[in-house]
Amino acid sequence: MSEKRLIVNADGFGFTYGNNRAIFEVLEKGFVRSVSVNVTWPAVEQVKTLIRNFPHVSVGIHLNLSVGPSVLPSEEIPSLVNSTGEFHGSNFPLLARRGKLNPDEMRRELSAQIDKFRNLGVKITHWDSHQGRHLYPGFFKAALEVANEKKIRATRTHNYYIVTPQKGRMKVLLKYYFKHPRNVITHSMASYRMYCARNAGFVMPDRRLVIEGLGDYAAYNSKSWEVLLQEMPEGLNFIECHPGYIDDDLLRYSHLVASREKEREMFCNHDWLRKAEESGVNVVNYRVLLS
Repeated sequence: MSEKRLIVNADGFGFTYGNNRAIFEVLEKGFVRSVSVNVTWPAVEQVKTLIRNFPHVSVGIHLNLSVGPSVLPSEEIPSLVNSTGEFHGSNFPLLARRGKLNPDEMRRELSAQIDKFRNLGVKITHWDSHQGRHLYPGFFKAALEVANEKKIRATRTHNYYIVTPQKGRMKVLLKYYFKHPRNVITHSMASYRMYCARNAGFVMPDRRLVIEGLGDYAAYNSKSWEVLLQEMPEGLNFIECHPGYIDDDLLRYSHLVASREKEREMFCNHDWLRKAEESGVNVVNYRVLLS
């Protein structure tokens, strides 16, 4: 009989100093044991403290081609940046779908981000992306090529599993997809991308848990997380979280603002590690995929 295992990954370390502060607090509680790091902002400097103080935590790279500054000079990647010299932000999806982003520039920028991260002394366990933008055309192919070249074998999965109570599950699923009709297409396309990634030799968790099926505010609702621990399937499950403190950079670059502080409070104010053990859930990190 397979056991229930869970990776809870904190996204956005290095994005802002407020995020870093919140993630440090959450990691102290022991339930979150994996982190993905943005390397294109100044706050990445604190990753040295992260790997020194939390050696049991898996540390991955949050590849970024969509928001804020780049690693390479803007003149070397002209298709990836706007007139201010930063990534295209909200215009990224349209430009990516229209094939306006140069594939070679994407590969070189992603490679530079990984090199910068490793030069900070990090042993990278996995890769994913800021805002999940690597699922867009061009970015996905470039990310696979660069991650393969850099020998980063593990990635997060986008095989989505909507968390619901088993009783009445079909009704909840229908309600969720009726409320989010675009996700019928995006979830199917993401699942195909994961098929391609596995065929390319990458390893990943079995599924990505979607807690929003339990309500609009489920990401920072303790009752929803209790249901998640009880109802998740057997195998290796994954879910991301976004704890943070609000600061100027967060207000400038992110649409996820107030919810980050609520997530931090929810993770810090409950003994989720104990709750997981009581629910028969083994909390792990990405290293289980690399052993």
